[in-house]
Amino acid sequence: MKQLGAADPRRIGPYTLFGRLGAGGMGAVYLGRARGRTVAVKVVRPDLARDDAFRDRFQREVEAARLVSGAFTAPVVDADTRARIPWMATTFVVGVSLEQAVSTRGPLPENVLWALTAGVAEALASVHDAGLIHRDLKPANVLLALDGPRVIDFGIARAVDGTALTSTGAIIGSAPYMSPEQAVGEALTSASDTFSLGSAIAFAARGDSLFGAGAAAGVLFRIVHTEPDLGAVPAGLRDLIAACLAKDPDDRPTPRQVSEFVEREGHPVPSGGWLPDAVAADIIAVRAVMTTLPEPPPTLPFTQVTPGLGAPVPGAPASGPAGPVLAESGGPESGGPGVGGPEPGGPAAGGPNAGGPYAGGPQSPSGRPWLGRRKLLLGLAGGTLAVAGAGTWLGLALSASGEAKGGSGSGPRPSGNDVPEATLAWKMKQSATCPQVISTDGVVVCPSLEKVLALDDEGRTKWTVSGADHGLAFSVQGSLPNVIAAVDDGHLYVAGMAMKSMEMRSAVLAIDLAKGKAAWTATLDRPHTQGVLRFCGVLDGTAYLIGFGDGKDHGPSPAGYHVWALDLASRKTSWFHGEDAGLIFSALPQRGDGALFASTTRLRALDAKGEVAWSKKVEPHTVDAAGRHFVLVDGGGRMSALDAATGKSVWEVPDAVPMSLRGGGIATDKDGSVLYALWQDKDHGYSLGALDSGTGRTRWKVPVPADSKDSRSFGARLLCADGNLYRMGADSVVWAFDPSNGKPRWKYTGMKGTDPSKLAWTAGDGRLCLSDPTATTVAALHANGA
Repeated sequence: MKQLGAADPRRIGPYTLFGRLGAGGMGAVYLGRARGRTVAVKVVRPDLARDDAFRDRFQREVEAARLVSGAFTAPVVDADTRARIPWMATTFVVGVSLEQAVSTRGPLPENVLWALTAGVAEALASVHDAGLIHRDLKPANVLLALDGPRVIDFGIARAVDGTALTSTGAIIGSAPYMSPEQAVGEALTSASDTFSLGSAIAFAARGDSLFGAGAAAGVLFRIVHTEPDLGAVPAGLRDLIAACLAKDPDDRPTPRQVSEFVEREGHPVPSGGWLPDAVAADIIAVRAVMTTLPEPPPTLPFTQVTPGLGAPVPGAPASGPAGPVLAESGGPESGGPGVGGPEPGGPAAGGPNAGGPYAGGPQSPSGRPWLGRRKLLLGLAGGTLAVAGAGTWLGLALSASGEAKGGSGSGPRPSGNDVPEATLAWKMKQSATCPQVISTDGVVVCPSLEKVLALDDEGRTKWTVSGADHGLAFSVQGSLPNVIAAVDDGHLYVAGMAMKSMEMRSAVLAIDLAKGKAAWTATLDRPHTQGVLRFCGVLDGTAYLIGFGDGKDHGPSPAGYHVWALDLASRKTSWFHGEDAGLIFSALPQRGDGALFASTTRLRALDAKGEVAWSKKVEPHTVDAAGRHFVLVDGGGRMSALDAATGKSVWEVPDAVPMSLRGGGIATDKDGSVLYALWQDKDHGYSLGALDSGTGRTRWKVPVPADSKDSRSFGARLLCADGNLYRMGADSVVWAFDPSNGKPRWKYTGMKGTDPSKLAWTAGDGRLCLSDPTATTVAALHANGA
């Protein structure tokens, strides 16, 4: 038996292998590249490679799969079924699975459902035209790409049929998406795939499986004996989906009839821009990371020597089931005829590629995704949690009673009609989403997923830095605002993710603002992490970042969250702190040590070594800092100043307005001695006030002009810079106040009517800047409004 290194373990045929995309009963799938082309390479298990009957069936499968073509499939591009280890290469499609998209972004809108139905139906028509039956169509095997959906893993069941992997009466498929005839072990026709199509589209409309979850026996019973609830499916699609879900296969339309129905109804097949912005951003994130893959190391850890075959080859899949539901009919573990095998929804509820080899990007050799299937490393899941959670709490806080609690500030409410309108300095449209905007050192900085753009005083491009040039993709939360960068001592620090040890890790790119060039990159040295979600800030030369993954091995993919403290001088990790709960708030004191982080139910203060200094169970609605104190606004509107060292309350005031979805519940002056906040008045308007941060004593409080009547409760969003106190209203009108007395100086109504929760803003360096990531526009005003 040859030793490792006797042959190049990185290669199969002409393809250099980078990492495992998935694994299952037939073998494993790897990301491969050759001659500038990226493919997904299916490599047969070594024991099956010695099975002549399997080789013959695999040969027929490859020949049949080569016949499948069409815009909505991932066809075979290369194969060698007679190699020592048989393999097949298919087109690698950059996208996210339907399962992942719906799980992280929620049900899809009606226009997307029509396009999805047409595309998947066309893909199935191509499969059926080739004489194949998919047998395992499910959301994990439907890939959403920017130019339309793709159906992947077609015909896999045929490749293993009749080998040692199956036996008489065996059922292959994923329980929640099986047809009734498949569930009871009957012979299948192409109509079985039509039933699975209806189930998959219903999942996309509902957000969950049509026939429920749980044990396979229960799911299959419901498929065979109950009628599904299609109430969440749009009315126009409901009859079509119901026809696909007919119990009798003869009553179902063919895939071609499905796509023709969509066309007759006037809904075109998928084209550019067919996906929601957030899902499209997730796909762009996958593409960005794929373009920065490093060369593999000389010997990959997923190689092994195959007994009796000589040369080392990519190894068998990780231990544990990872294939489709596979059970003998009526076996002892079945729970009924034709029922058994791995639980649906778990790692085994999929084809040999466990959730689709292309869904969410490649995995490391240990099975942990380079791009998580359920949670993208870009902070998409964490950001969604923060938005949803904060929105719920905000609604409860602002509408807990029919009448606002607080009294108004002194004097009547001003109309604001006599406040002058600010003059727009410049406004420009970008080619990419800008989730954060920073005004500093003579430039306006706009970081996006792929690059950092700096604009001059006229809004013209001054310099750009590409993340791909430095092996990074930056942290972007779809088309919503997100804090991914911070400035300190003449440098811009941008958070993102980079490849290290065949896994994605949190990373930071430092950019010299004066030169407009990257200075260095630092990468987190902790496994089981997947990238930065949010940049908390810089304090005394240390950057604090929240990322996904708690640094512990949870199996196939990282879980939990982490805080990464990075020493900017040494570019090394100062400390790492893992949490199982979602971290959605953070605060750094303006003076002193430590940092505060919070989930939806608890505050935790971490000391200079990353150890928990104190913990407090509370429902936070705003977490911030002023001077040496942390500031908390809880669910009852009580504002508390907490001692940073002990967590004890220093002072409290009632009836404060919590932050909006995008943060900014309070603002402070430069040294943190004065704290600014909002209080809601009995007429449902607001008063703006200033407190002494050390004692909580009110310095002044005045009513502010009312927002538009049609605007909804929004919460507090404040900034203080350049001698102005800024407030963004629920109608997206921006006001500049005198921070010494609260008198309005000017207003800007140019964003009026825009959803304020979708705007990013910043103040500093003599400017107020606004970014609309959805519209990809950035605007700047001078601090004096002129």
